Amino acid sequence: MHYNELCSYIFSLSRNKQQAEDIVQNVMLKIWKNRERLKINTSIKSYLYKSCYYELVDTYKKNKKELNYIEQIQKEALDIFMEEDNDFIKKQIKRIQIEIDKLPPKCKEVFILNKIQGLKYREVAEQLDISVKTVEAQMSKAMVRIKDALD
Repeated sequence: MHYNELCSYIFSLSRNKQQAEDIVQNVMLKIWKNRERLKINTSIKSYLYKSCYYELVDTYKKNKKELNYIEQIQKEALDIFMEEDNDFIKKQIKRIQIEIDKLPPKCKEVFILNKIQGLKYREVAEQLDISVKTVEAQMSKAMVRIKDALD
């Protein structure tokens, strides 16, 4: 008799039709199972509304715990992948450092001034008293060697 009203009420709170129907059905089932021990001191309608409301709250809490658990598992999995990525990045940085150390002295100097110290090609050229074209050629040479070593 009150099923549709209760479903509408719970739907207005949860915005989930299937969940609203499930909650109302669960309440009806619990009432039926406990019908012999049940003592209702208020109107049946009021009792049903309160029961459905509390069932919704319980469902929400249960779902929240499940979501927190799922989020925790996702976070742990992401942490594992991040650790693996950090290890990979550390290995790559070490490989790059080794390749930088293998560069010819002038090429290495140009590379360090540009990529590590952040100087522009013009500034590197002025500091080393070479042309900008020489800086470009040395940087190109360094980048090709490092890229080839990483591939």
